[in-house]
Amino acid sequence: MLKNLPYSASIWGMVACLGAEQALASDLPHLFDQLKKPSYHAAFSDLFGGQKDLDPWLRGYLRNRNGVDTPGQSIEAGRYELYNVCKPHDCPGNVLYTMFVPGGSKAWALLTRDGRIERFFGHPGSLRRAILIAQCKIQAEDIGLEVCDG
Repeated sequence: MLKNLPYSASIWGMVACLGAEQALASDLPHLFDQLKKPSYHAAFSDLFGGQKDLDPWLRGYLRNRNGVDTPGQSIEAGRYELYNVCKPHDCPGNVLYTMFVPGGSKAWALLTRDGRIERFFGHPGSLRRAILIAQCKIQAEDIGLEVCDG
């Protein structure tokens, strides 16, 4: 029994780390809850201020939060928080990916329509565009879709 103790301890250590990682991933609320905080609400609203020709479902989400949200996740070693919301009854490929700095003072977003990149909001530079596209591809692969093509 004692000779297996280091092995058992390392197994339990890995289980604890995995559990902690999952807990961290789900510590962020859904986007609709995060938008109740003034800083997040302001940054999110700034993304769409003065924008014309918004998809009707996105306009509806801006008005009354009618969309399918998922819990946020910390990405890029905690440098950003990513939140997704998709078009009701037509989620796959119709998603708004919104990336905030922690605390919500600044945001950028990527909108997809039918699996293709529709547009960016918040003027993300090339690095932030690449992060948003990469996150879109990762999440699409998780559900077996090929999306986020230009």
